[in-house]
Formats: sequence, structure tokens, C-alpha cells
Amino acid sequence: MLIPESYREIEKTRARSLTEIHSNGVAFNRHDILEALGCLKGTHIGVFGGDVLRVVDGKLRYTYESWHTDKSPGEDVWKYLARSIAEAEIYIRNYPDPKDGTILYSPEISELGIP
Repeated sequence: MLIPESYREIEKTRARSLTEIHSNGVAFNRHDILEALGCLKGTHIGVFGGDVLRVVDGKLRYTYESWHTDKSPGEDVWKYLARSIAEAEIYIRNYPDPKDGTILYSPEISELGIP
């Protein structure tokens, strides 16, 4: 995957690994996920969806809330990639987040709209 170095840097320095809940992904707080998503704009990377997690007593817990963006029939892949990032940003901005670091967002990303 051609994930931008700027995204990888945010992931490496500010994301929380999900290995404690037996997942290969990472999760970000609201500020960091929005910055990371900004790094994906105009690239070959799409955001197909993601999960919301809550930190409870220092441990990660799924909230069982999530978002996803499907490609529409006949939709141009570049429009889909841009829309997938925009819809992720909207979901995250609108999610009730207490801004105390207890809510994390784990995006599912892939190159050129191919999960």
C-alpha cells in the first residue's frame, strides 16, 4: 500500500495498537484521526469504515458503533476515495466524544478502493 509517510508518522507516534483486543489495527483520538485522514486526501487510499472504541479503566472496549462507506454503482473510484474520507470525517466530527481521551476511532483503510 502507498500510505503516505505523514499518515504513517501519526500512526506510529500517536495511535494506540489494538493488539490487546486481538486486532492488527490501531485507533486514534478525534484530533489525531482527523489529522491522519487529512493526510489521505488526494491519495490512492480510501476509508471503507471504522469502529469506535472506548477506554474503560485503561482497557479498550468496542462500543459496537461503526461507520462504513460503500462504492456506489458506476461511481468513479477517485470520487469514491474522496467521499469515503469525507464521510469518515463527518461521522467522527458528529460522534458524541467527551474529549477526555476515552473515545478512539479505528479506521479501515485500503488502496484504490479495494478492501
